[in-house]
Amino acid sequence: MPAIEMYELLSVGLVILLGILGGKLSHRYKIPRVTGYMLTGLLFGPSVLGLISSSTLESIHMINDIALGLILFTIGGEIDLHKLRTSARKMISVTLAESSGSMILVFLAVWAITQDVGLALLLGGVSIATAPGVTLLVTREYRARGPLTESLLAVVALNNVLCLLGFRLFFAFYSMTEGTELITIVATLGKELIGAAVFGLAIGAMITYWEQKIDDLSELLLVIIGGILAGIGLAKTMGISYMIVCLVIGAVTNNLSAVHRLIHAELRQTEMPFYIAFFVLSGASLHIDSLAHLGIIGAAYMIVRPIGKYIGARWSCSKLGVETSVKENLGMALLPQAGVAIGMVIAVSETHPELGAVMSTVILSSVIVYEGIGPFLTRLSLKRAGEIHLQE
Repeated sequence: MPAIEMYELLSVGLVILLGILGGKLSHRYKIPRVTGYMLTGLLFGPSVLGLISSSTLESIHMINDIALGLILFTIGGEIDLHKLRTSARKMISVTLAESSGSMILVFLAVWAITQDVGLALLLGGVSIATAPGVTLLVTREYRARGPLTESLLAVVALNNVLCLLGFRLFFAFYSMTEGTELITIVATLGKELIGAAVFGLAIGAMITYWEQKIDDLSELLLVIIGGILAGIGLAKTMGISYMIVCLVIGAVTNNLSAVHRLIHAELRQTEMPFYIAFFVLSGASLHIDSLAHLGIIGAAYMIVRPIGKYIGARWSCSKLGVETSVKENLGMALLPQAGVAIGMVIAVSETHPELGAVMSTVILSSVIVYEGIGPFLTRLSLKRAGEIHLQE
């Protein structure tokens, strides 16, 4: 037992140290650090050198859960109801438009190729998701601020909520066509959605109440981390989405807390090691050989998804009179896709292995491409909008 614990700690330490070196090297060559983290993981992962083995990835998978929980908490913290009062309709409309654009085009493309409505519907649902972690780290690295940055973070947050909810509905419909009783589907959906909202609201309210009773920011930091970990643990215990729980916690604390800016400032002191480990492990989990099995379905998915997001975002921004910098650049910044999409595929694989295998090949192959190109396009979008405030 002690040897296993030491090995896991050694693995985590090496992952973080290698990630830091990869990030520094990539930044030197004007490559986004997040790309450097993932390339480091890919280089040292099972697909290339094998220093990070498949068994290592499995043994320290908890790091991914914690990091993704922190990322969703931070993204949720970008949902400011006071600001959204004037722009909520616009941001929701833009999100619905770009999500519908990718979903409809992916559905039509996959259905035309396979004639399988279920597969087309599920891949269309997955296509909605945008990687929150990549977006967050790129905006932070370049100290981006302005209308595009605010819109991008808000749309990504809403985007993933829509994906998590929409995909569950699509999957429920698919299960119903496979013979699952309607009452079972409704009960499962109710437990997942209502449970996630209740847990998120309760933990967010607890953090907000606790902060009023303490004067030490270090204690506040412990309360936040403890609350997020409790939320992840409760969600996994109850079989509901911890991503929605953490997103709700972030939104609640941001809107109810009197010192929400201090909360997120304090959290930044401790979250970076988890983020680095998350992206290194994400890179290590990518298998280059899956590109060889991509096929026409995967190629179609990779092509039509970004087209749908770009057209949907630009069209809606034009109709709603959104700032030119947002209209011209938002769609380009929505390409990255990873954690949430992969989570959806895993959920399918647990109950429908054959369907999950097809979806896994398509999504994991596309993630390799999207995560390679996505950070560059996000950075380019921010630069074109004049919102990068870091000397390059």
